[in-house]
Amino acid sequence: MKTNDAGEAGFQAFGRTYRSERAAIVSFLDKVRSGEKNGGEAFAAWAAVCRTDCIRTGLRMIAEREAYHARVFERRLEELGGEKRATVTENGRKFRERLGDPSLSDAEKLVCFTQEVGSPEEAVKPIRDFAALLEEDVETKQALRLFAEDELSSTRWIWDACAALGAQAAKTAEATPS
Repeated sequence: MKTNDAGEAGFQAFGRTYRSERAAIVSFLDKVRSGEKNGGEAFAAWAAVCRTDCIRTGLRMIAEREAYHARVFERRLEELGGEKRATVTENGRKFRERLGDPSLSDAEKLVCFTQEVGSPEEAVKPIRDFAALLEEDVETKQALRLFAEDELSSTRWIWDACAALGAQAAKTAEATPS
């Protein structure tokens, strides 16, 4: 157990002090479990209304990744004796609705995602930073390392798709006479 600046016992993560490393892990896993479940549903909904052939299967793969992350983290949470308490946030609900909205183009959704999530490296930084803090629970530490790599891969793919579709749209606009 570590101590904070005031000499009190606790585990520092995400700008707050938890009772222990385990308490921080349980809190994190619960929130991530809920978010990943929502992400799986959001990307599945997008894939169902996707009109751009070159990204549909990629969206399905991301949906599956998000869903399996939720299942793995739920199992780990149970192994640690934690409870499922976290629910989808209002932002998460809006995110799911936006991605599943058939009235928005796939390009609009890609831009929305990249703006909301930010750069791939910055998106996974909190996961990597948290994993680096873990000393006692090496099982969760390793799971979080793999999770960060999956999230990095998915986010990079979306950024690449956004750039490719943006370039394609620009070429189409250039070729269209005014």
